[in-house]
Amino acid sequence: MSLPSKTVAIFGATGGTGLAVLNLCLEAGNAVNVLARSPSKLSHLSSQYPNLHVIQGDIRDLLAVKSTLTLNNKIVDIVVSSIGMAFKGGLSFRWNDESICEDATNTILHALSELEAEGKSSSLAGGPEMVLLSTTGISEKSRDIPIAMVPLYRWMLHVPHDDKKKMERSMHHGEGKARNWVLIRPSFLVDGESKGMEKIRISTETPGASLKEQEKESVAIGYKISREDVGLWIFEECVNANGSKWKGKMVTLTY
Repeated sequence: MSLPSKTVAIFGATGGTGLAVLNLCLEAGNAVNVLARSPSKLSHLSSQYPNLHVIQGDIRDLLAVKSTLTLNNKIVDIVVSSIGMAFKGGLSFRWNDESICEDATNTILHALSELEAEGKSSSLAGGPEMVLLSTTGISEKSRDIPIAMVPLYRWMLHVPHDDKKKMERSMHHGEGKARNWVLIRPSFLVDGESKGMEKIRISTETPGASLKEQEKESVAIGYKISREDVGLWIFEECVNANGSKWKGKMVTLTY
């Protein structure tokens, strides 16, 4: 029996994990809005799937974001953001747009608030489910990466990781606190074919949990996971299953 279709908005869908989620959503018949600065990057999918709607614009463009968040005059069921920082290269490890994740999240949250103030709502109780791509290596509870990867994460990746921390705080301590959200913390992302859901190891962290509650939450430590499998997990658990099991949690995914 096929699942009822959902309406989905995806930010950061022209490559990587976002594209993996997009492909699965389209194949399942979900109606998908995508915000893209260069819609031509998705022209091969637009011509194939009438259920794909591409809105041209930037993540800081409030009007474009509001348009992406609405379909048939309603707020979408699910919002997926896989926005990430781009590496400029060089020995100094320079990065493009060092506040992109925090700014993207705050723009989406502000856009949702404005839409709701205008009288628009989502079909899901409590508003749309928000799924944001974060990272391992920023946990405040315990080490969630192998010891061998600590220098890489603390030296080379500290700039994008600082941005991810601020993004997470916007959700669990900021404007997104009262919303339905799931933060996905994959280990080091790599290209490659999907290994399937059964190969993915999972652990969770809950903001504000007591020490006793935190002790019950195991930590999955691994080196890597493919973008395809992170996309698969998001599709199965957060699109098909509405993320109900993971609401208000940071979810680590690894092999």
